[in-house]
Formats: sequence, structure tokens, C-alpha cells
Amino acid sequence: MTTTGHPVPAAVFGPRTAAGAAHALVLAPVTPRWDGGAFFTPVTRALTGAGLRVTVVDTLSAWDEETDTLAAFATRWRRLLGRYGPVDLLCGNALGGAVVQALLPDLAPQTAALLVSGPARSDAVLEARLTEIADLAAAGRSGAALALLDQRVQPYQHRPGPAAATATAPHDPQAGRRLAAGLRLLCGIDLTAAVRAHPGPLLHIVGGHSQLVGYRHTAAAGHHRVHVIPGAGMRPHFERTAEVSALVTAFLQEKGLTP
Repeated sequence: MTTTGHPVPAAVFGPRTAAGAAHALVLAPVTPRWDGGAFFTPVTRALTGAGLRVTVVDTLSAWDEETDTLAAFATRWRRLLGRYGPVDLLCGNALGGAVVQALLPDLAPQTAALLVSGPARSDAVLEARLTEIADLAAAGRSGAALALLDQRVQPYQHRPGPAAATATAPHDPQAGRRLAAGLRLLCGIDLTAAVRAHPGPLLHIVGGHSQLVGYRHTAAAGHHRVHVIPGAGMRPHFERTAEVSALVTAFLQEKGLTP
């Protein structure tokens, strides 16, 4: 695993040097390996289409075995943020969204936040489902863990397809470590106070049929917005791309983040 002494894998999209372009920094969810930012492609397109420069980073690259709570992980990311220069919009998906919310007290008051299925708090059901996947990964069954995770990120009325090939795939130790560590960081969290105290704009998008992070796991102040996408699971930006892209674009325009 990469620690804070090493570069965090990142991908940059959109105008890199355009004068006045707002900068969006995106923190990734738990993935078995760094995917170069593919997990956020529909939202990245909306952001770059609105004229923002987007940097997407592998959140879990800052993790090591000494980091076993989200609070400790956020402290590590607090030290890393300065590497990316000024940030106008801090974004996060799933684990990345939880880290973003933990960092809100350290951001400039006007900084905007965009979250997709990023829990502000956990509950017994969410923790049980995350722990089940994490335990499989930690037990040397990364294929089974990935198959179960794939089922859980779908909407709860979704009929799962064949997952035998993934479930019986050879164990990938790196993927197993990332899955086990990242999912367990989301257990026992409550970032409600940090979120509600943030004076800047915030948009949180969640799926109405999510088996994992749903509306009950969000927090918001009166000037923030939580939008539930009917019928969507943990990945509303892929399941309802046009709707999510329109929400993001309107949010950017309303908050003055477009040229």
C-alpha cells in the first residue's frame, strides 16, 4: 500500500491551465484497484463540460495498516489536500464522500461539496452488509467479496446476473486488502455535526433503491440539498446519467462555479 510519503495516483481531466477555471478534486470510493477515475466518468464529464478542471485521486492509496478508523484516515487526507492546490469543489463517491464530509471543517467556508452515495453516518444494516463483504475479502476470498459487492451496489429490486466467474476467481491479495480496509472504515461513523456546520454549498445524490447508502445515511444543513434518485442504487450517476448530470450542472451554475 502507498503511504503519505508517496504520490497518490491521480488523473486530471478538462482544462489544466485555463485562467479562472474552477478546480474540482474527487476522492474515489473503495475499488479493488485504481481505475484511473473511471468510477466517476459521467460526473467528470458534467464537471469538465461546465468548464472545471477535475483531479480524481485514489483515496485508498493513503491507507496503511496503522489506519483503522475514518477519523485517522481523514487526518491523513487533511495533510495531503495541500498537494492539489486551491480546491473550489470537493467531491466524493462512497468512501470518498465520507472522507470529504470529515474534511469539511478544514475547508474554506465557501468551498462547495458534491457527494454521490457518501455516508455521513452508518447504521446496523449498512455496517452488517459492509462487514460481510470485508470479511470475505480478509479471508482470502476477494472474488466472492467482489461478487457480493457488485450485488449490493445494484438497486434492491435488481435481478442479479450470473456471478460465478467472479465469485470463484483466484484471490487477489491487493484487492482483498483494499476491500477489507476500505469498507471497514465506513463502520461506526457519524459526521452529522461536521456536515451541518459547513457554511458552503453542498449537494448529495443518493439512490432511492440503494442497498447500501441511502437517504437515512445522509446529513445536511438547511442551505444544503440531498437529492434522491428514484429507483437507483449506489451508482445513480451510471444508472440515471442524464438526471444526475443535469443536477450537477445546475448546482455548478447556481453556486457560481462555471465560467
